[in-house]
Amino acid sequence: MKVFFRTLYSILLFGAGVLHFVHERSFRKIVPKMLPFRRAIVLVTGIFEIIFSVLLWVKKGQQFTGKLLALFMVAVFPANIYMAVKRISFQSGKQTNPWILWLRLPLQLPLIVGALQLGRKDNE
Repeated sequence: MKVFFRTLYSILLFGAGVLHFVHERSFRKIVPKMLPFRRAIVLVTGIFEIIFSVLLWVKKGQQFTGKLLALFMVAVFPANIYMAVKRISFQSGKQTNPWILWLRLPLQLPLIVGALQLGRKDNE
């Protein structure tokens, strides 16, 4: 079962990481304007997501990877809040229902818990 979740999480991270490059402008919109280097933030977080997608499969250092990934998920959470508060759509030119933007926020919790669980040392 852990292999299934590791695969799912890895695919999710890799896909999101690639999307940071393919749709960089869309991701830049959810980085609060008060932060400098918004484009760099988007690209660096995309790189981190791709790296984490690979590190989930490296046995050595799994506990450290799980903790770093959980911390990363906490660190990017403010962008999701900003997106909901400012009603930033997923697609340019189209409005997203505000309820969807707010209801997706609790989904960050399973990502944090999942990262910690995948990093736990136990027999698969």
